[in-house]
Amino acid sequence: MLKDHNQAADFATILGAAVHDMKNSLWLLLQNINEVSEELGDTPAGRSLADIQYEAQRLNTGLIQLLSLYRNEYDALPVSLEEQFVDELFDDLVEDSRFYAQRHRVELSIDVDSGLTWFMDRTLINVLLQDVVINALRYAHQRVHLTAVVEDNQLLITVRDDGDGYPDDVLAQMASGEPDIRSGRTGLGLYFAQRIAQGHARHNVAGSIQLSNASQQDDNGMPEHGGILTLQLP
Repeated sequence: MLKDHNQAADFATILGAAVHDMKNSLWLLLQNINEVSEELGDTPAGRSLADIQYEAQRLNTGLIQLLSLYRNEYDALPVSLEEQFVDELFDDLVEDSRFYAQRHRVELSIDVDSGLTWFMDRTLINVLLQDVVINALRYAHQRVHLTAVVEDNQLLITVRDDGDGYPDDVLAQMASGEPDIRSGRTGLGLYFAQRIAQGHARHNVAGSIQLSNASQQDDNGMPEHGGILTLQLP
């Protein structure tokens, strides 16, 4: 049994090194895409390049998910809780998605109090939200809006788009508490998001993910349709 555990740890080390190397290559690719995009501007070629960037970001997220989920199988998903500025997290998300949003003419806005802080694993939460935001941008018609508020000693981060909303089967999966990873990229992403949220536990309360579809216009002018993902952190 000890041998199996050591073999798992060794494989996790190898996998982590491989993922790190691939992430460096992807980072260079994304940097080159950004440089070329400045020359292309708002052209059909520029929008095609934005789609390439989208796929590269998905691949980057997928690599991190692969490593994290492997570690989670051995109860070794590292969650390091440190106080973080939520507005800075939002600013980074906007900047990372700016190119895709601009090329596809989708407005990405945020609503968060300056100076709001919360204890979280910045790296894991950033990966989780980056995946949510880029997918919201892909399915939105014109707008994606991020908010962060504190209610009942919980940080609530919502990502809302003005698209067609989540399919009924995806809502049913999340309501059951067991996203189906066999259903493709959406199922894997939700499973990963759920594990990260649950890994953020304080005072015997774990984080969670909820999905819903908008039924009314909100105070930020978002229409009465579209998908809403809410990340709750204790």
